[in-house]
Amino acid sequence: MMKAILKFFVIVIIVFSQSQIHAQTLDSAREAQIDALKEYREDLFVEKLKLSAVESNAFFPVYDLYISELKKAKKVFRNKWKKTTVETLTEAEALEYYNDAIALQQKEIDLFKDACEKLKLAMPMTKIVLISKAEREIRLKLIEKADKMKVKRVKPKPKVESEPNIK
Repeated sequence: MMKAILKFFVIVIIVFSQSQIHAQTLDSAREAQIDALKEYREDLFVEKLKLSAVESNAFFPVYDLYISELKKAKKVFRNKWKKTTVETLTEAEALEYYNDAIALQQKEIDLFKDACEKLKLAMPMTKIVLISKAEREIRLKLIEKADKMKVKRVKPKPKVESEPNIK
């Protein structure tokens, strides 16, 4: 009886460790894909905005901070309103939702304005005004590349029952 219990625990430990190793492998593969996409995004910005090395070094820290702060603001808004559908709001809730949406848009404008003020010190305004256009184009290319990077899972063909041999 004791050997059976010991054997069971050994098997559980082996299976658990194998699943941990597999999960770590998937995590590191995912991190490699994310790093590749970040590098691709930077290459696209450099290309679209025609950034020099100096401009590039100044651009990405400011831009990444802008994006990070914008994501935080949007997340706060989404978390507050995620359990609500706009169609079911009362008049008071609708007013609050409207004010929050306006505040979010104002926050986005303020963050962008602040980023542009910082970028003006390192690059010309002719490149700064192209950021929004470049973002839209780059977003589409990143989605396309991310889709191509996904591991394609092959669906097994369904078994077709063969007809009985009639002799």
